[in-house]
Amino acid sequence: MSQAVVHAFQQALAGELDALRQQIVDLVEPLSEEQFYRKPLEPGNSVGHLVLHLTGNLKHFAGARLGETGYVRDREREFTDANPPSKEVALANLAEAIAIYRKVIEGLSNEKFLEAPVAAHLGTTIAGAMVRLVSHFALHRGQISYISRLVRG
Repeated sequence: MSQAVVHAFQQALAGELDALRQQIVDLVEPLSEEQFYRKPLEPGNSVGHLVLHLTGNLKHFAGARLGETGYVRDREREFTDANPPSKEVALANLAEAIAIYRKVIEGLSNEKFLEAPVAAHLGTTIAGAMVRLVSHFALHRGQISYISRLVRG
């Protein structure tokens, strides 16, 4: 695969994450702090805990596993934190996680991009793993849309 094709693919993935993040920001902007962390259904998730989950997922797989950032994930806490950060801080952390993803993906060589992934369940290559991370993000963006409508009434 040529460097130009890999670069275009990397840009497309990072651009899609940027667009999805902006959609999430637009969806949660009208929510109060209480609504941001309200679970409208049991069992279920809140918008805020999904934002924490997306942040942890990107910081773990793109940051720690590929970028060797040293981030240590507490996946359970992403969904159960009784004292979560404010909406503003959670969204800032999400933006930071996407910046890490962009930095890591744009720094991958052609050879590295086509290597086996950092976790077997993410696909057959690092390129595939990067696609899976964006797909995972898009799935939860859809849930955030639904949950935000439920908590607003």
